[in-house]
Amino acid sequence: MRRLIVVVAVVAVLTGLFLYGLFRGPPNRDVPSNLIGKSAPQFTLPLYERFQSEYGTNFSLDAHKGTPMVINFWASWCTPCFDEAPLLERYYRQYRHKGVLFVGVQTQDRGKYDAGRQFIDRFGYTFPVGMDNDSSIGVEYALFGVPETYFVDRAGTVVYKQIGPVTPAVMDRELGAILR
Repeated sequence: MRRLIVVVAVVAVLTGLFLYGLFRGPPNRDVPSNLIGKSAPQFTLPLYERFQSEYGTNFSLDAHKGTPMVINFWASWCTPCFDEAPLLERYYRQYRHKGVLFVGVQTQDRGKYDAGRQFIDRFGYTFPVGMDNDSSIGVEYALFGVPETYFVDRAGTVVYKQIGPVTPAVMDRELGAILR
């Protein structure tokens, strides 16, 4: 009898948690970031070969001071990263002529260079992309996970952090903000 009461109690708690998760609404993507309003952490990112002729062996944030940027962190195993990739490339093609630079940072993906190349090829990325093999850049940016995207204005200040895949509404709003 005692065992039955324990089983019923555990099932009731698990059911309650399940229902809470089911009905609590969409996930909150507005997790505060200590970087908002501060200078974007500087980094040097080893680039994939296909981007080296235009940007050099390494991409340095310092070398692009005065340029509004979109910094996207992704991984080859991340399903939402696959979902947002075509949107990022489309917006880069639309905004690069306005002086906005997009940078892709493959992180949380130690040693998966071939998977990174396949991802880049699959989505035809034309903006610079490199590997944060030890995830040190991700640590500097205090990533919760991937994908995450940072919008940096001309002054080098982080103005917005998107947790999860970007949407057209986010891209339109935040690209407008960093171009002001």
